[in-house]
Amino acid sequence: MGDLLGSVADDARWGDALARYAASFRADLLGGAFLARDLDQLAQWGAEFAAHPVADYWLQSPSSDGAPALLAMGVTPEAAQRYATHYRLQDPLWGDAMAQRAQLGAAAGVWVATDAPVQAMRSFRRTEIYSDFLREYGIGTRMFGGSQGASHPVGNLFLSVYRQGDDEGFAPEEVGRFRAEFGGVQRAAYLHREMQALRARTQGLESLMEQMPMGLLFFDTAGRLLHANARARLLSARPESIALRTLQRGPVLASTADAALRALFLQSLQGRSGCMELPGPDAGLLLVTLPLSDLAALGLHHRAPGVAWAVLERSLGAEAAVALARQAYRLSPSESDLLLALMRGQTPQDFADARGSRISTVRTQMSALLAKTRTQRQQDLVALVARLMLLAPGQVSLQDIPVV
Repeated sequence: MGDLLGSVADDARWGDALARYAASFRADLLGGAFLARDLDQLAQWGAEFAAHPVADYWLQSPSSDGAPALLAMGVTPEAAQRYATHYRLQDPLWGDAMAQRAQLGAAAGVWVATDAPVQAMRSFRRTEIYSDFLREYGIGTRMFGGSQGASHPVGNLFLSVYRQGDDEGFAPEEVGRFRAEFGGVQRAAYLHREMQALRARTQGLESLMEQMPMGLLFFDTAGRLLHANARARLLSARPESIALRTLQRGPVLASTADAALRALFLQSLQGRSGCMELPGPDAGLLLVTLPLSDLAALGLHHRAPGVAWAVLERSLGAEAAVALARQAYRLSPSESDLLLALMRGQTPQDFADARGSRISTVRTQMSALLAKTRTQRQQDLVALVARLMLLAPGQVSLQDIPVV
């Protein structure tokens, strides 16, 4: 199970992990793995699965589109086509699966059908499906499991494993484990489909991200990291970048994640701009949320739902961004100096002390800054200028400068 869960985001490993899972039941072959609404939909699309037996064909769209998906197929397309169009309705294993589904009624649950016991096999070996189909393809005993009542569209899993030789069938312990673990396999399969579909819809985004000079992180709507570009990976490799490394290891929305990061992510999902400084030893690194308009300005056009964050170093590019803000919002020289100091991590008190000014004077300048930039808090002001840092210098006209 751990192998499957660890490979949900890795297309190259997923098929091998499924095959190893089948082998753990002494199976020689993975018959097939599918996500569908129910057995009826699985049957209706059987010929389509046989006509397009490559999983990549089915993983271009998310489950919300309503279409089922093939995750893996271990039999030949010809065998799949023959089964779907002729032998399925003659198969007692399929009949057993339908009967168990009927017993569940409307309740959510898992069923497992097998060719065992031996008594059933004796009569089964005289049937057309056994003599003209299964023996021809070297398929012996089979185990077929399915689920019902998944909360996601077409989120129920249907998985079959085969042995190539005739034997006494799968042991009760193997059937029990298959049933007990089925829910976990289903969740892994669903996550695999969703992540592969999202990657397909963000095709080209990763290569564009690699061309950006600033760090960029792209997450799906559940807070799982899909891609970190080279600059973000380089910043993460620094010994002091503990918070940035932690951010990339687990979902941002996990209960163990930093509360401020979770709040910023939820804000990002709503399309609102925002900014925060990473805590602890990472001080000096800013996380800046990027609404769609900012991504377009950077040339990062994408169609997928998700969240993009930029990782900026306070010390780099602030002067050019403040110069843009000075022109756009008609800041005075002292207001511009205060803004630059804030971007470098100084507090208003630090700025007052360095200038030999009264804190009341600096507070007046801060109030003017907030009013001119139409921001309400110092955090919003830093977020505004941090977004300008992405576009400065010379990449944006004054008409394009965003206002929070």
